[in-house]
Amino acid sequence: MRRYWLVTNAGSGSTAPERVARLEADLAAQGRTRVGRTCFPEEPLPSSADLDKADATMVVLLAGDGTINAMLTALDGWSGAVLILPGGTMNLLARRLHGNALVETILARLDATTPPDRIALPYITGDEHRAYAGLILGPATRWVHAREAMRAGRPGRLVRAIGWAWRRTFGRGLRLRDVPALPRAYQAIFVQPGEETMTLIAVDARHWRRLIDLGWAAIGGDWLCAGGVTQAQAPRFRLASRKPNLALFDGEPRPLAAASPITMGRTAAILLATGQSSLATKSSSEGS
Repeated sequence: MRRYWLVTNAGSGSTAPERVARLEADLAAQGRTRVGRTCFPEEPLPSSADLDKADATMVVLLAGDGTINAMLTALDGWSGAVLILPGGTMNLLARRLHGNALVETILARLDATTPPDRIALPYITGDEHRAYAGLILGPATRWVHAREAMRAGRPGRLVRAIGWAWRRTFGRGLRLRDVPALPRAYQAIFVQPGEETMTLIAVDARHWRRLIDLGWAAIGGDWLCAGGVTQAQAPRFRLASRKPNLALFDGEPRPLAAASPITMGRTAAILLATGQSSLATKSSSEGS
């Protein structure tokens, strides 16, 4: 893993040029050589062929969950290693792989005598989209527009987005099939991948106080802070709807067809884990 390709996203909020420069200096101090760099989305992500042509053995990702999602999907079938570093807002995938460790701590673990585990991660899939950290369903997905307006510093757009999301959230909720524990229509359903089943966290926010709670939680990015939460487990399920739906795959909006089935898959064992990960399947470790 001495030859790496770096992928960053300046829009993720925590990948300032000085931080990227510090990361490259730390990797160079470990005897690692950068053979390529991509600033996504301004530049296209490298393909497996690009990495093989550069003789890269590791991809280093300093970005948010949305960029990581796109990169992992593009690398489906690649035989190298992927190091995910916390470079976004919530960093759900980085926390699953490394705990709450900082970048410097993760790099120190990477350079330890014992190499890190290479693991496979389960993911959620629907209409060929994938969610490695989590999937969000229901009318509350419309709050994503308010979140983006706030990040962009556009107050006028934020006010309009909140009004639109509020009206949609007051409308009909989303019902699911094949999950008896969730019989109602819900304003937000957060789905997390597990080893054998998915964990579904449904928010019933029919009352205005819960709607306010849900709205602020959505803008802040932490949907689990909202009240009225019910949890369930399911290996697969379907959307009980007759119209297309908006869904958030790792925070990125994607369309879902009516009655789409939601199932699970698993990556190859290419992700480097330096901490405890209860949702990961370990593979035999490989040297650097």
